[in-house]
Amino acid sequence: MVEGNLFLSAAGNYDRMLGCTDLEAERSFTIPLGTTANKMYYTFRREPVVLYTYNGFLVKTNSVHVCQLGTVDDPSEIIFHKDVRMNSNRITNLPVPTLPHEAVNKLYVDGTPRKIFHGYVPNLRSHGPVKNDKFGFIVTASSYFSDSFHPIHAFNGLCRSGAESGWKTSGENLNFWIQIQCSDLVRLWRIAIRGTDSNTQRIYEWRLEGSTNGDNFTTLYEAPNPTFIGSEVRYFPIETSDSFNIFRLFC
Repeated sequence: MVEGNLFLSAAGNYDRMLGCTDLEAERSFTIPLGTTANKMYYTFRREPVVLYTYNGFLVKTNSVHVCQLGTVDDPSEIIFHKDVRMNSNRITNLPVPTLPHEAVNKLYVDGTPRKIFHGYVPNLRSHGPVKNDKFGFIVTASSYFSDSFHPIHAFNGLCRSGAESGWKTSGENLNFWIQIQCSDLVRLWRIAIRGTDSNTQRIYEWRLEGSTNGDNFTTLYEAPNPTFIGSEVRYFPIETSDSFNIFRLFC
């Protein structure tokens, strides 16, 4: 037994070794640190060196906290006081987050819907006679009055009067519709819609439907009277967890 401080001279160019180098199988070597609850030990088999502490193991650099392995809390934590540089390596096996400040995995990010405020459907009207230069969006309708009122014009992003500013049926005033087919499955959370500049032309009974095959449609929103489509842009929330690639406005 040695009482007091033990210092070993490091003069010269020789290594100073303190420990045990001749452990046999299932033998262990332990260095207590004040108590048996704070120690470093190793059992000679295919296992790592174990650092056992009651209040955790704190790493400092120039008296500055860097990280702490374990705490007295239950459950215990690893606390980092500095940035963690992964050197282009990955952090894996992240669970689905439940708290707002938790890190998330790629699967959760890819599968989480995000609200798009500027609109998913782009301006589908081109200059000149071309009806559509945006691939992947196909617009059809039950009928249209003329090429000047082709259903594609309902998605041209313009709010002006006259031809090529919107869609007009060929005289239908009952059970008429306009639909757009998207290139991908889309989950709607809100739509924006408006009618003609003339406030006397309104549509009172209408619903928005979704489909994945063009034959079977699911009602996503049905407007209650007197919810009309008039000259002003109106927004309607869509509450659904399903995705569709065909959307139809049925009047």
